[in-house]
Amino acid sequence: MKIISFSNLKDIINSGDVISIAALSSGNLPTEILKAIVDQHDNCNIPQDLTIMLTNDISDYRGDSYDLDSFVTRGMVKRLITSIITAAPETIRAMRNNEIEAYYLPQGVIATHYRSQTDASPGTITKIGLNTNVDPRYSGGKVNAKTTEDLVSLIEIGNQDYLKYHFPEVDVALLRGTYADTQGNIFMTHESHLGEGYSVAATTHKNNGKVIVQVKEIIQNGKFNPSEVFIPGELVDYVVVNEDPNYHRQAIQSYYDPALSGHYQITEIREPYLDLNTRKVILRRSAQLLLEGDVVSIGFGINNELSNVLIEEEADHLVQLNIDTGVFGGIIGSRDYFGMNYNLSARMRHDQTWDFIYNGGLDIAFLSFAEVDQHGNVNVSKFGDKMNGCGGFIDISQTVKTIVFSGAMVVGGQLNYDDDGVHITAQGHATKFVEAVGSMDFNAEYAQDLGQEVYFVTERAVFELTKQGLKLIEIAAGLDLERDILANMDFKPLIAEELKVMDKAMYHQQWGGLAHEIKSEYRL
Repeated sequence: MKIISFSNLKDIINSGDVISIAALSSGNLPTEILKAIVDQHDNCNIPQDLTIMLTNDISDYRGDSYDLDSFVTRGMVKRLITSIITAAPETIRAMRNNEIEAYYLPQGVIATHYRSQTDASPGTITKIGLNTNVDPRYSGGKVNAKTTEDLVSLIEIGNQDYLKYHFPEVDVALLRGTYADTQGNIFMTHESHLGEGYSVAATTHKNNGKVIVQVKEIIQNGKFNPSEVFIPGELVDYVVVNEDPNYHRQAIQSYYDPALSGHYQITEIREPYLDLNTRKVILRRSAQLLLEGDVVSIGFGINNELSNVLIEEEADHLVQLNIDTGVFGGIIGSRDYFGMNYNLSARMRHDQTWDFIYNGGLDIAFLSFAEVDQHGNVNVSKFGDKMNGCGGFIDISQTVKTIVFSGAMVVGGQLNYDDDGVHITAQGHATKFVEAVGSMDFNAEYAQDLGQEVYFVTERAVFELTKQGLKLIEIAAGLDLERDILANMDFKPLIAEELKVMDKAMYHQQWGGLAHEIKSEYRL
């Protein structure tokens, strides 16, 4: 291991390299390394034609740092392989305009594939992604017309279909830790999550690539417990020491908060409870599908605020909420605190978290939707001007026992809530229940084959997935079936013979009924 200055990076990173970054937003992001690479390009017009591989979105929400857009706007990126992009508008524009090649592949598959790139393994072979947009019988994960190479192939083993993923070998790993000792061992002491950096470092080392780690400080060997080593020094080639705290933020909002790395416990939620609005009504109804003891996966979108509702209802102790970054238990932040997770019960490597998920560790997942069709297929990745990608949606939705898709039924609807129920003042301008989804991210027929239990919860109605298609099983109090529900769908769903009405108590400013519902014997 060598300790080098940021200026020395120009002699290590070359045009055409495949670069892997193990980060989420600004968490674990080696931002000062990115700045040094961008500065080199600005001065010398190199490196170029880079392939960037990410499991998660990396982005500078603050507007004063360096991220994926910094590379793309300079024409440095030839190919992008990731699962999700939500806050890099220039990158999305470049994908839409066919300026770069791009693939959206399942997050868990990307995170775990590094461990399969060994001489003893045939590579990544899995059922994750079958019958979705990732399957080569659809688009194979290709985002645009410029992207032509197949990274996913369909194979058969034992008369069963599998997908084989063909990832490029990594030339350079750009990673981050809190400390490096004098032997190059990396510690993640202050980081908000662990990530998949160990696996990235291991496969890069196997490829005779270069592993570069940004840290806050060099410490003496033996200062910390050896069991706290995240990446052993034998896998680390270079360490650079951060010089500007703005380029080593633990989370978007803070340089270091001990509560985010498990060194301190907060006594109360750091954000106000939600106002009574459509978002809160949807979450209240969705949460009634929980059962006591459930291990719960929280997906990106509206469900980030499920923790908020559970805490307000004094029901958070009845279930365990997890997110797929490797954070178990605790309080999952939302809004200004999105990405912040307090009072953790455990944290583990990102790739190991997917082992937990793939092996049936979850009881129920709360996911979002952009479009739903009459069969119950779901699009979450491509709609309107958005090209978000699938994130971990496909991995989770193909492994969990029970799925709750949550979201507003109509875009732009205006609704009021009182003790009598729901009152619609504007129906909205675009339905999310369509004839055919724009991207097959969840295949309803395949879910039936897997024996999954699937619900769709909106502010107006609740639907259940059946073998015959989508069935309306519940309607909000105060609404008219034809005018407020069916007229806002591009198809007519099956309708339950005994159509239930949502409990009006949900529309009270103060409810207090969720804990009782979760303790019930059946999902409601």
